[in-house]
Amino acid sequence: MISIEERQFGAVSTLIVTPGGQEQTLLPTVFVYHGWTHRKESELMLANFLAKAGFRVVLPDAKYHGKRHGSQMFSELMFEFWQIVMQSVDEFGPLVAALQAEALVDPERLGVTGTSMGGITTDAILARYPNVKVGVDKIGSPMPVAFAKWQTSQLPQSIQERYQNQIETTLADLAEYDLALNAERLAGRPLHFYHGTADPMVPYQFTADFITQITEDETPATSQVTLTTENNGQHKVSDEAQLDTVTFMQAHLK
Repeated sequence: MISIEERQFGAVSTLIVTPGGQEQTLLPTVFVYHGWTHRKESELMLANFLAKAGFRVVLPDAKYHGKRHGSQMFSELMFEFWQIVMQSVDEFGPLVAALQAEALVDPERLGVTGTSMGGITTDAILARYPNVKVGVDKIGSPMPVAFAKWQTSQLPQSIQERYQNQIETTLADLAEYDLALNAERLAGRPLHFYHGTADPMVPYQFTADFITQITEDETPATSQVTLTTENNGQHKVSDEAQLDTVTFMQAHLK
């Protein structure tokens, strides 16, 4: 039995999933971030597994997603992608503080995971918040600067020239959230990646390049980074990967 409560924290709509009967108990907490064009409800299967394993699970809607989505078409929001990621990272701290004030979240037992855009958000949160103990990135990227440059290269030259200043500003801002540029910030915390080699949306190469980088320049800060590679895997997450996420959280957070 689990409990699902919908709550609003400022502009952020969330679902909070808890083991039944422990709604007011201080629990290890996992924040779960959804992908582009999805919503918090799309991660309820994983939340169910995590809650049954004894975690409180917080699922936020990203800006322009779920209950925060207005009349915009997602095709009109493509240039907002990285601002959405960075805003989710900025909103993480206040969400933790609000739940901590209610004695619901233990700040010493925080985990984060996400899918696609949510995986990118997961890595960026680890780059920003040293109190997060563990992360699992599924089909995301720990190298937002390199990934954003690749995205830009796919645009027509005329569009690149038209938005050159905005692109350069975004790339500069993203450096603060980039684990490849700030690998020491992991500080030995466990971080697991799940990615398929044939992913056409968020190329596997960025995850693989990060793993190669930290393997060649191995330090204690990155000693707990691991990767599960799905050969020929597309831009999707298997049930097995979701169950493995629960196991990983149990091993490092409880």
